Amino acid sequence: MFLKAALVELALLFFFTLLIVVFLKQFKVKNKKTLIFIFPLTTYSLGFYLRMTGDKTLVDLGFFFTELTTLFTTILFSICLYLGQIKYWKLK
Repeated sequence: MFLKAALVELALLFFFTLLIVVFLKQFKVKNKKTLIFIFPLTTYSLGFYLRMTGDKTLVDLGFFFTELTTLFTTILFSICLYLGQIKYWKLK
């Protein structure tokens, strides 16, 4: 059961990563810049995988990784909003 769940998670991680890369290539985004979008997905998947292990220490570490992903995404979104406002008001 655990192996099946891990394989499904790995397949979904690969699929979503592929979707992100293909989507960003349409906008001519370089591969280095796609890493910032793939990092939260990979970290969340790793955290979820650790939570499935059942070992208390690894489960706690898994919760840390999933919460870290949420925090990273929120901070990244806030930075983008802030930089967008700076750019907008400099153009006016």
